[in-house]
Formats: sequence, structure tokens, C-alpha cells
Amino acid sequence: MSLNRFVRQLNPIQENKTNYVNIVKTFVIESSLSKSQLEKPAGKGPNSGTPRIEIFAKKIADGEDHILNDGNTIKITEITMNGEVYGKNDMDKLIKDFDDVESIKITNPETAWSKVAKTPEYGGEGGGQKISTSTQELMTAAIVLGGKKYDSTEITVDDAKKIIEESKNQWTNIVGASGKESLLNQFTDNWYDLATAVSSANAILSIIPKPTKVFWTGQSWDEEIAPFNPAIGNIKDYNSSDIVVVGGNRYYGFSLKKKKKSKDADPTLINKPITGSKSLLKEFIDDKDMQTIERAKNLFFIRMVAAYKKTTNYSAIKKLTERQFKKEIAKIPNSFANDMLAGRGASGRKNIFWQAVNKVLTKDSKDMMIAFMKLIFKVDLQPILDESGQFDFYLLTGIGQKKGDAIGVEPAEVKDLPQTVDALTKIFKEDNIKLGKTVDNKGKVKRLPWEYEKGEKAPAKLFYTIYNGKIPLLNLEIRYKGSKTAEPQFQATATPIFKNLMSGK
Repeated sequence: MSLNRFVRQLNPIQENKTNYVNIVKTFVIESSLSKSQLEKPAGKGPNSGTPRIEIFAKKIADGEDHILNDGNTIKITEITMNGEVYGKNDMDKLIKDFDDVESIKITNPETAWSKVAKTPEYGGEGGGQKISTSTQELMTAAIVLGGKKYDSTEITVDDAKKIIEESKNQWTNIVGASGKESLLNQFTDNWYDLATAVSSANAILSIIPKPTKVFWTGQSWDEEIAPFNPAIGNIKDYNSSDIVVVGGNRYYGFSLKKKKKSKDADPTLINKPITGSKSLLKEFIDDKDMQTIERAKNLFFIRMVAAYKKTTNYSAIKKLTERQFKKEIAKIPNSFANDMLAGRGASGRKNIFWQAVNKVLTKDSKDMMIAFMKLIFKVDLQPILDESGQFDFYLLTGIGQKKGDAIGVEPAEVKDLPQTVDALTKIFKEDNIKLGKTVDNKGKVKRLPWEYEKGEKAPAKLFYTIYNGKIPLLNLEIRYKGSKTAEPQFQATATPIFKNLMSGK
């Protein structure tokens, strides 16, 4: 009996409770949740733009039912990921740890992923297209052009739909958006990006009550604003403003980030490769050290390919073209690659790539870390902007999410460049910058992979913290995110102490 016939037979059953069979019929029955589906955002539906893992975790935390493809329901109370058990009170941790997911199972009640329906809240009916990071930037630009601030306590879903439609009408007024019209489709029912865009726009309109023009820099810097984005060092787009707003005779640049709640971890301040042609490290280390790291990286991946193919013929692997080599790496499962990165695979051999990076970073860390912080916070941009007398730069994090039948918006976090530069200038004068170990909020030191004992599960990434004396300023991670054929990324977040210093507290 086909599933569709089975569903048709069940339809006549009358009960006073929700008819889940009819609900199942409203979306593609063959569509189920899975690890790969949870790694994507909902591409449509009521939670459009929201990472599916966050939708999934919230349903578990709230004790909500999950609908199965046969029309029945279950209440999920336990997930096992990478061998670790997460109960309904551990969902925030599950979301945080999901970046490193290798395996994930529903273990209470024990249920196969193929049985769990991808309902409309997950973007069912073919949802799941990738939401461009540019969408929130463009939504912010459009709302700013509308010139209206929104009371966060009064935004219903119906009101949100009106805001989105009004935003679409401003599209042609955004300088630099031409050619990206396809992103207009990602405005529709995109509550997460809308919430953070409203939060951002409210903050911008408080700074510039009567904007006259908005530039989006995602494709290029318009010739009118190009002088405010000079190349500094080897970095072409040193000014990281995502949108530039004109008010009176001044220009205001905003580097936009987003998060759901003010208490959530901050988004990374930087996400740049440490190796390859666009290496961030090239700005801070000499050619000899850079070559050392690149050689170690190449040898590490040669060993990884050899270990996976169960061969010791390194010379044959070395003869592969770059394209062939990347294809071989792409064949390697993430679990195998992560074991190698953590030093758990290939007979527990230590990761020579990570060790080479560590040696270079810790050799003469003070000057390097000062240069790194100057880059992140655009310190060297300030003299140029001061000379022009026309441009102000801000770091801005919009905060918001869909809450039930309303759109919840919190005040954005805003840091202007002079304030940040002033805080950093005082810190640099103390001449006590250093790179050290990261300590978590429970006082536990995060070890590097080779510092773990045999049999312990080591991480596949590196952790560091930049200190001013004993005061932690920035937490750093070096990690692969996604494909191992790409370059590992530098990520950085400001500590609460440093955020207070930048705010003048």
C-alpha cells in the first residue's frame, strides 16, 4: 500500500484533537529531517532564515510535539551528538556544539531521522534554500530608507509582512543593489533577518534621523564613497562597512552583525582564512614563517589522504594536480578529517599543521596581537576618516527573532570607532599585550589538541585569548568550518570585560 493511499484511509477518522494526518498532507511527505537538513536554515515558511537546528532545539526545550511522516507525534527529550547526551535543558549547548557535529541521533524516544517530518516550520515543501548573508544587510538598508522606527513591543506577524512589503518598495533606491534582485524573494516571511534588520535600522535612525541616501557595499564601493575605503597594507577593503548611510553632509558606515538575543554569544568579529592566497596571517608574520605554515599544512593533508587511502606512497599523492588533490580531500568524511586535525587519527599522530601555527603565533605574540586587534577594530582607518572629516564608522549588532505570533526586537549593540580607538590606545600604552590560553566561564582552561591524554576526545581546533596583563580581551579560534578543501578560519569575539572597556565603563 502506498503512503498516499494510507493517508487517504486515515482521513475519515474524527477526533477532537489536532488532525496531524491532514497536517502531514500539507507538505511533501517524502521530506524528512536529517543531520544535513539541520545544518541548513529554513528557506521558507514561518521561520524562514532561522537555522533549523535552532528551531529543532527550541521545540525540544519547549516540550512541543514533533510530527512523524505517518501522522503520529512524539515528544523528543534526548539527543545524542558526537557521543554526548543532551537533555531538554541542554538545548542551548546543543546549538553551540552543533558547529562540530559529526553524528547526531534521537535517543529518547529512539527514532530514525527518516521518520521525522520536515514540517513547514522547518521550511517544508521544498524549503531550505540558502539564505544569503547579504539579505539582512539589504533589508536594513531598505528599512533605513523608509525612515521609520518600529516599536519592538508592537510588531505582529501581520505588521512584519507590511514592513517587508514596504522594504521591497525601497529596493531601487539602494545604491549598489542592482543585479541582486533575486534576493528580494528572501525578504518574504524572513522573520529572523527582519527582526535583526529592524533592530539595526532603529539604531541607525537614532544616529541619522533623516537619511537621504543608502549605499550597499556588498558588490563594490560606489565611486562617491570609494575614497573612504582605501587599501591599507595588503587589505583591499579595509573599511568593513556593509552599508553607508548619508545624512546631511556626512557619511556613516555600519559593519553589521546579528544575533537572536542580547544574552547570546556575540557573532565573530572576523572570519578570515589563516592560509592560502587571502591569508590574514600574511599581514602579521614574515614570509619565512608563512612558508613554514604552508609547508606543514600541505604535508598534513598529504598524510591525511594517504591515511584515508591506506597507502604510504606519498610521492604519488605529491604528483597530483591541485584540482586532483582537492578532490581526494573532498572524498574524506568529516569525522575522519576531524580525527586527524585533533590528533586522534592516523595512529594518533600529532597535527603538524596546528603545531606549526601555534609555534608562529606564540613566538613573538605581542606585536602580532596588537596588529591583529588594530585590523579587527579598524584602528588605522581613524586617521584617514579624521582627515576627511566626513565619515563615521560603527560596529553594529542587530538583535531579534520571531517569538510566537510576534516579532521580538531588542536594542542593537553599537560601538563607534573613536570610542573603540580610545579604549585600545589606552590599552596599547600599557604595553602588556600577550597571547595566552582561553579560560571558559567555569574557570576551566581550554587545552590545545596535543595537550590531551591518549583516549581523551580532543578538539579539532585551536583556542587562544589575547590578554592585557591578566585581563582577557579577545577570544580566538582557529578552525575549519565546512569543507576541508577550504582554508581554516580565524574567528574572534570580544570578552564581556573588553566590551565594557569599549563602551567606556
